[in-house]
Amino acid sequence: MRFSHSILPLGLAALTLASCGPSKVSQCNAFADVINQAQVFKDEFETEIDSFTQQAQGAESLGDIQTAATQYITAVDNVVGNIDGMVTSLDGLDLSDEQLSQYRDGYADIISGSAQELQVAGEAMQLVANAESETDLSNVLEEFQGKANTAFTNLQTLSQDEATLVGDINGYCGAEVPVGTEGETPEETPAAE
Repeated sequence: MRFSHSILPLGLAALTLASCGPSKVSQCNAFADVINQAQVFKDEFETEIDSFTQQAQGAESLGDIQTAATQYITAVDNVVGNIDGMVTSLDGLDLSDEQLSQYRDGYADIISGSAQELQVAGEAMQLVANAESETDLSNVLEEFQGKANTAFTNLQTLSQDEATLVGDINGYCGAEVPVGTEGETPEETPAAE
């Protein structure tokens, strides 16, 4: 009998310790809070790229092209900085749930890869910004297009990977609301793109 009495306090202590840790729901919500921050800077980046596109389409001189290229590079630098901050936030999440921890690591890898590809695109655009004459511009266009096209292709693949992973996260966390919906609480939408 003495044996069973000593197990009961240990069992209660283990139950108490387990209940003190973050629940799956709270971990999902914390993870979602970080992931959902991306939507804000993605929207800002898209706005900047739209502005760049309009400016580039209306370019009438090398100076106009360089100004548009510089605007693009600035937008890329800003979003890469935001992604780096997001990776830091993800790394700081206390996720005791092994599956969520794996999802976090996978998501961090995907967005880090996106940041790298954006940097490649920014470096390609730097070639355009650095052109000192229309002849220089003509000489760098092929290199620019090659680097930019490769980066954009890789970004599309990473974006698809991200969407798949976010769907997996939402499924694991029990989200019943479609990914990317706005205005819901984290309990309703664990992760949005």
